[in-house]
Amino acid sequence: MSGNVVSTMPPKVFRVPLSCLAVLGASVLAGSAMAQDTLTLDDALRLARENNGSIKAAYYDLDAAKARTKQSIGAFFPTVTPRLEWNNTRNVTDNSLGDSIFKDDGTTTGFNASWKIFDLGLRQYSLLGSRRSEDATRYDALQTLRNILYTVHQQFYDALRSEELLRVSEKQVERSQKILEQTEFGASDEIGAFPKKDILQAKADLLNAKVEYLKSKNLVATSEASLKSTIGWPNTKELPQLVKIDAPTDFPMPPPRDQVVEEGLRDRADLQAQRKRVDAQVFSVKRADREAGVSLDVDINYSRDFSPNHNENRNLALLVTYPLFDGGQLREAARAQKFSLEAARKDLLQAERQATAEIESAYAEFVQNAERVAAAKLALEAAQLNYEAATESQKEGINDLIAVLTAQVSLVTAESNYIEATFDYYVSDVNLRLVTGKPMPGEANR
Repeated sequence: MSGNVVSTMPPKVFRVPLSCLAVLGASVLAGSAMAQDTLTLDDALRLARENNGSIKAAYYDLDAAKARTKQSIGAFFPTVTPRLEWNNTRNVTDNSLGDSIFKDDGTTTGFNASWKIFDLGLRQYSLLGSRRSEDATRYDALQTLRNILYTVHQQFYDALRSEELLRVSEKQVERSQKILEQTEFGASDEIGAFPKKDILQAKADLLNAKVEYLKSKNLVATSEASLKSTIGWPNTKELPQLVKIDAPTDFPMPPPRDQVVEEGLRDRADLQAQRKRVDAQVFSVKRADREAGVSLDVDINYSRDFSPNHNENRNLALLVTYPLFDGGQLREAARAQKFSLEAARKDLLQAERQATAEIESAYAEFVQNAERVAAAKLALEAAQLNYEAATESQKEGINDLIAVLTAQVSLVTAESNYIEATFDYYVSDVNLRLVTGKPMPGEANR
């Protein structure tokens, strides 16, 4: 085939803009997580897993613990150290016969190797202790993750709670405004159904409602600020609209309390971490006891020089030592490790007692909150009917202002109680999972 080859490369003038578009596209994709119209609970949990500093620090601690375990494993292997040494030496000696000058310029190459074959189990104790410490750190990281996820649940629910309470405050202002208008109309000279002083009471009630509205609005701001901090949301950006959750309709009962306590003491990550630390301390005690007694080491050493001369050295050494007198340092170090072991066991015992109290408290709170939601819903329905009846009676001139205001207070109280009970139920559900060591919603995606 003949003819000119036509290049498919875009003209040079367009290359820079295309690369800029690629960078811009990557930036847009990176920021898409923050550019959303709504924020669900699952979104908040995901952002916390990705951004929360405490979670990241916990898993870095786990990486460090893994590295220490590998370091302990490395003690069982030989070490090989190549070496290269270059020297340039010049010595000048002044004597009666004149100056004597010595020069040396050379390179030495070779390697050293050593291997500890036997040490009465000291390395084994260190390795077993490191593995237990790594397990403890892994449980610590899991507990940190669960604590943060619980905090996200709590703060997300609190933010929704504050928004619902703000809505109640808005409705209270609207109702108070309507009552004031009806009172002013009924107390007018043309109607004369209510005394003039009722207008003052209605105005005061409206102003109090506006104060409650401002208080609720401030609560929304503070609760959203706490949520932003936990999930790593940029401080310069507002949170998107939180997606509401449905009110609970089913209230499944947990297993018997004794069973829940038993499972919680078995499964809680923080307790498992403490148990692993007790196990690690056991090996620290064994190592300290061994170091305070007879020690037996078998080592192999080998070295070889390649230049300027070929030399080879090898050595097999058996060393038995006993610390006959050292001022009691090693024996006291062993005693200190034993005391630390007893302290760790007592800390674990108290932690289990505290965990039992937390589980029993969370269990009772969860059951009571389920009952609260059902009772609060009935109270809300009754208060709504009572308020509607009171306002209709006022329109007809049967009820006075006090009856209407009393009905309004009952309605606001019932609305607030229902909101509080609903979100307390959701929080207590997640809290019961936390204190019993159950997987948290959002944890599996870690």
